[in-house]
Amino acid sequence: MKLHLRAEPLNDELALLMSEKQYCQLKGINYPTLQIAFGIRDYLYCQYKRNSLNIYQLNIWHNLLDYMIDILAGCERILKTPMPLIYVIKFRLLVLIYCLILPLELVSNSSWWTGIIMAFVSFTLLSIEQIGSEIEEPFGYSPNDLSLNAICKTMHDNVEELIKLAPNADMEDFNC
Repeated sequence: MKLHLRAEPLNDELALLMSEKQYCQLKGINYPTLQIAFGIRDYLYCQYKRNSLNIYQLNIWHNLLDYMIDILAGCERILKTPMPLIYVIKFRLLVLIYCLILPLELVSNSSWWTGIIMAFVSFTLLSIEQIGSEIEEPFGYSPNDLSLNAICKTMHDNVEELIKLAPNADMEDFNC
């Protein structure tokens, strides 16, 4: 999901998590994220057929996998729904008009404090617009973006620990 959301090609980081055959199959696919989900679903079904999972466990795992796909769809909606340019233009125009009119009102009430108050108000309003453009695409590498690398590493470490706790798990055998 991380690579998909960042529009990056498959890399060695993903190759380490699967067999070479599976990795080669993914390279020729336009939407590898869903293919991986289908592969996990097939693996779970094979484990059910081997009596390693009962029907209730299989159902729970399928629901979790469906939930993961829903999360991917939600992240894609966030990624592909940019702030329309007209909103940015209108917001800047309104802030500019407000900042030009506000001193006229403040001069009669605060005299020499007008400049300080105007600087504070202008800075605050212009900062809000900048914050909006910074958080518009949260999946990149900017310091203000989500820390996807750290999240993925934590998840990887947790899965590795779970695999060590389940000695009968055979993660290489996705093809039954």
